[in-house]
Amino acid sequence: MIESIAVSPDARALLIGNSLGAKAAVTAVALRKAARDAVSLRERLDKGDIEVAADITITGVEQVGSTGINVKFSDGHHRAIYPVSYLTELMVTVDK
Repeated sequence: MIESIAVSPDARALLIGNSLGAKAAVTAVALRKAARDAVSLRERLDKGDIEVAADITITGVEQVGSTGINVKFSDGHHRAIYPVSYLTELMVTVDK
């Protein structure tokens, strides 16, 4: 179960903690490429992938309902909603 979600100090990753004390991260690049909103899906269909600048950052995070978050990015994209179950698929474990 995800207990905490925060943006890293450099805004280049989402830091996620669970109830067991484990920590994980998802980079801003990975999050942006994994977005499932209509604009992102259309870009994947048209171009085969989502083009993301290597220096993209997270500019905001908001709770959506009880099981998801909306992530806003420095490229202006602000429609990326990630259910908690999807975030767990994207997470990479990091040291405590």
